[in-house]
Amino acid sequence: MDTQKITREIRMKHWMQIIARRQQSGLTVKEFCAQQDIPIKQYYYWQHKLRIRFAPAQAPETKKEEVPTLVPLSAAIPVQDSLIVQCGAFSLKVTEHTSEKLLQKTLQLLQKVNA
Repeated sequence: MDTQKITREIRMKHWMQIIARRQQSGLTVKEFCAQQDIPIKQYYYWQHKLRIRFAPAQAPETKKEEVPTLVPLSAAIPVQDSLIVQCGAFSLKVTEHTSEKLLQKTLQLLQKVNA
């Protein structure tokens, strides 16, 4: 190992101990740094370095678009003549004659309006 790597490892261990002491102290970062005479920016710099080094690689979160699950009307719980679906200020009356394609498009549109 070269000298730079050894120095970096020593610093990492030193800051791991400091950060652990701060967490155990129950003090805020600001209070702890003031007590220990540590520049707060330096504390956050090393905290960031340690998180990058020891945090598992994470893929950026992607927001999945929620698509309503449609149940064929024949499999739905029998209703007398119609079903009224309310979504916010909208209401939708579904009968046995309502086209599944129309219902699907309408629900997707309502979902976008409510988002």
